[in-house]
Amino acid sequence: MKEKPGTFSAARHFDESLAAKYDRRIRLFCPSYDALHQMIIPWLQDLPAKADVLSAGAGTGAEIITLGASFPFWRFVAVDVSSDMIRACQARATDAGMAERVAYFNGRLQDYKPAAAFDAASSIFVSHFLKERDVKRAYFKSISENLKVGGVLVLADLFGDKASPEFMALLDAWLRSYALHGVSDEELIRDRMHIERDVDFVPESELTALLCDAGFSTPLRFYQTYLFGGWIARRVV
Repeated sequence: MKEKPGTFSAARHFDESLAAKYDRRIRLFCPSYDALHQMIIPWLQDLPAKADVLSAGAGTGAEIITLGASFPFWRFVAVDVSSDMIRACQARATDAGMAERVAYFNGRLQDYKPAAAFDAASSIFVSHFLKERDVKRAYFKSISENLKVGGVLVLADLFGDKASPEFMALLDAWLRSYALHGVSDEELIRDRMHIERDVDFVPESELTALLCDAGFSTPLRFYQTYLFGGWIARRVV
């Protein structure tokens, strides 16, 4: 798919150099990143002992490694548009002794066609980069279509109503928290520009509507840190 001018490119943004830095930087941006992944576990404990799980926008594989350690018979498919992220995920899975339990697809989720439906799926800090509502809806629809009816989606994203005073207060606190890690003024300015330019903040009500349009139940928010939120939903149709 040809990119429009100014469109955020995950494949280009998450190149080899950033893939190597991602695990450190994401913990500076989201101070509860590891806690989020641990909080996912209880919501998935009722899945089959040999569940199949889709990781959409797998990145370096944090949720795969976390879930794989807790559920030793689960199998995973990691989908990501960045070949560098796929390689980083593959290396982490190998180091964790999970090489035989993880398969990979380098490309858009909308182009992935699994042999069978999944018991659960995760999408962690992915869809907030999809700016057009139709593109975001199509992404959620692709996840839904890859799940069994009743299958669980774990979604985490940046969210919020940019016109609200609450949003600005949370944004300011979030960036102050990030700056406490010794980030230079130049880097802070660059990262704030990245947030303003590339992240599509959606009010929770709109996110709920998009998920319901894609065939999911009304999502339940179980997590929030500043402007990062986490939800659980199930495929209902």
